[in-house]
Amino acid sequence: MKHIGFLSYGAGVVTGIAVSLALTATPPLAEIKSTVVDELAEASYQERRQVLDAANQAARNKGLTLEALGKACNLLPVRIGALLSGQAPLELPTQDCLEKQIGLKAGMLNPLRVPPVRWNAGAIYRLHEAIDVYAPSLQRWMNERFGDAILSAIDFTVNVEETKGSQGERRMRIILDGKALTYSTDDNWRPTGTQSAGERR
Repeated sequence: MKHIGFLSYGAGVVTGIAVSLALTATPPLAEIKSTVVDELAEASYQERRQVLDAANQAARNKGLTLEALGKACNLLPVRIGALLSGQAPLELPTQDCLEKQIGLKAGMLNPLRVPPVRWNAGAIYRLHEAIDVYAPSLQRWMNERFGDAILSAIDFTVNVEETKGSQGERRMRIILDGKALTYSTDDNWRPTGTQSAGERR
């Protein structure tokens, strides 16, 4: 049996996972917090922890499984698991359903309505992915346009804006605006007081 965060799975076990197995453990934290995201994610979880503990305990007391709650609230079991582990924002209709099914007072799950800061933050992961995928192409263009140069992240600004796609869908545009920084040339590497080959001619 393997354990990932709150969700446990074994061979052939996809649904019907007992809440007592799926929703009791604290999400694993890195032994050494190396990023601001880790700290923000932990703070986000701690704000929800008391409510999550109460909800999960109440579900265990009733013997409710993710599958049972999913059927009652018309959601897939994994979505219920994500909601009750604080890794997805709780929508009002689902909140009403869960509070009734688990036997909680109306509004008790309100703290889970705010979008969480996730440990493996989707927005940050996707930004890294976009740069990783397109960086070689971007670097090639930079070299063709600016020579041996890079984009400054010090003399730098970033702007985000909302646009509309061809189908009217909402889209995001991120503009990175930085100074073109060139690497040093041979002239920067000559011993003090010496001249380049061209100057000696």
